[in-house]
Amino acid sequence: MADRLARRGVHNPSGSLRGEWSDRDAYIGLPVATQRAIMRLALGVLVLASGCATAMEEPAGPAPDSVRERLEQPTRLLVTADTSDVAITAERKVGPTWETGEVDLGIDNGELIVWATRDGKLAIEGFQVAFAPIDLPEGILDGHHAQLTNVRVDLVDAKEAAATWTGDDEVHLEARLALQLTWQLSIDGSPAPLGSPALPPVPVELVLTGDGAHVEAELRAQAPGELWSWAGVIKLRDLTLALGASL
Repeated sequence: MADRLARRGVHNPSGSLRGEWSDRDAYIGLPVATQRAIMRLALGVLVLASGCATAMEEPAGPAPDSVRERLEQPTRLLVTADTSDVAITAERKVGPTWETGEVDLGIDNGELIVWATRDGKLAIEGFQVAFAPIDLPEGILDGHHAQLTNVRVDLVDAKEAAATWTGDDEVHLEARLALQLTWQLSIDGSPAPLGSPALPPVPVELVLTGDGAHVEAELRAQAPGELWSWAGVIKLRDLTLALGASL
């Protein structure tokens, strides 16, 4: 046995099988096909590790220098409740007369997706706002608790329109957007879908300012006219939006 080990190049001074083998000794003792398989596996692991390290260490590209450069790619801006003001006009029939008041709508979340085309236009690819539930006056439904829930405004079709640039960090847009208003009537917590009112194209004013790292948006829109009524005793009309959004 010692002679065979010596022929393989394994040093074992004692001539005993109890001598300690190194990892290299064990490797040399393996069949050639097994050695080649181990080497291929090791090389594959090294290549994979190298690729992962390169991907992880790859530095981020330089930040855009202006709003115009930022908007060369579709940019998602999040609607912020503290810079937004949304209201709807509510009418309630009391006897022979109608009482009118403005109801402020709380915002749950929203987003605006916009980008600039090469010919200087702005394209609005996405727009949606979700609102907090709207409480209806007590007594409307014989003492039941009634709310309008899952209230949303969504962009139906993307819109591209001419824009006015004031330098590279400010742009103004006026356009008419196809918007859809959806909601549910919840009675004592049980929701029932309501039909969406047919809105004509809604005039919108949009202003974007900032720099390459930060973009602020102000969007104003109004959906006039009657939007919903119930049993001839309550009406909702004239939805007005003044939204702030930022990157």
